[in-house]
Amino acid sequence: MGNDSAPPRPPSTSKGNGQRSASALDALEQRILGKGCEPKLLGDAKRRFVESQLLCDGHLSFILVQAALDGQPLPETRRRLQALLADALGRARGPFMRGGTDVVLGHALPRSILYRGYVLLMLAGIERAGLQDAATTALFDALAAQVVAALEHQLLLPSFSTSIWPCDSAPAAAALLLHGRLRDHAPSEAAAERLIARLVELSALPSGFPTQVDAKGRVVERTQRATTLAWTGAFLAMAAHPAADSFTTPLVRDYCARPAGALLPLAACREWPRGVKRQEDSASGPLVFGGYSMGASALAIAATRLSGTHRAWHSHLVNAAREMGINDLLSRPGKRPLEAALYGWGTTIRPW
Repeated sequence: MGNDSAPPRPPSTSKGNGQRSASALDALEQRILGKGCEPKLLGDAKRRFVESQLLCDGHLSFILVQAALDGQPLPETRRRLQALLADALGRARGPFMRGGTDVVLGHALPRSILYRGYVLLMLAGIERAGLQDAATTALFDALAAQVVAALEHQLLLPSFSTSIWPCDSAPAAAALLLHGRLRDHAPSEAAAERLIARLVELSALPSGFPTQVDAKGRVVERTQRATTLAWTGAFLAMAAHPAADSFTTPLVRDYCARPAGALLPLAACREWPRGVKRQEDSASGPLVFGGYSMGASALAIAATRLSGTHRAWHSHLVNAAREMGINDLLSRPGKRPLEAALYGWGTTIRPW
């Protein structure tokens, strides 16, 4: 491992690759905004993933923002981002509505911290890329203010109805940090810091970062899992917060390995701790030989890309994804839009 501080190879910027990338993103956008993203993983009805439309909208939005920040914007980026935001504010709300809604500038938005975190990050991306207008900035400010107010009453908020997954607060924490910086709004940044401090406190428990807690913050499901570590580390790193390492380090140390041996640059991550055998679920995605998780490995691609000490793992995780057939999936982005969007995000993600 002495290579872990070496940066990953930058993505190719050749004209041909750029044209293929633009074409793939066009196809992905058409599918996401057209037929939409099916609420399942890898097309398997037994692997339900109800939040898929929101994640498709959000992650394609993040990819487009990053392309603009990298100086390679797609044509009509502003229109594309507005369309994805409108979809997130519309049909993507469905799975989150049972937890109740609040009206924000005429939009009935679910109270789910996962939902609101994604919408806030989409708005932060629009602002960060300089593609905002009066309406998006007003919504960014109003939604941030509502989330800050909600966090003053309860620091860890539900994702769906009453279920509280602490990791699902990470997108909102990142978005509030960005809102504080981009809009010079100290209350947003302060609320984000309080929330992140609580996540770090939970990660320091003897049993590790818990999967679920109750409304009083008491642990309900204590088993630490790789998807929650990778998810939290990646989103906090998007906002360049040093606490990201509190999640990415145990992810790599305790869950990721090189199954083919040290001589082959391939890596994968288990979902469950060593010695714990559990079935897959909608968070882990499919589990393959040795208990390795496709969901954890996919999210680890993003988390390790942004880690200053684990970047070599990013390259090895990408190599493993290629060996497992990711290129075939990417050649037909309209067939598996959620997986294509998550992979595209994980391989282009940068701090905002």
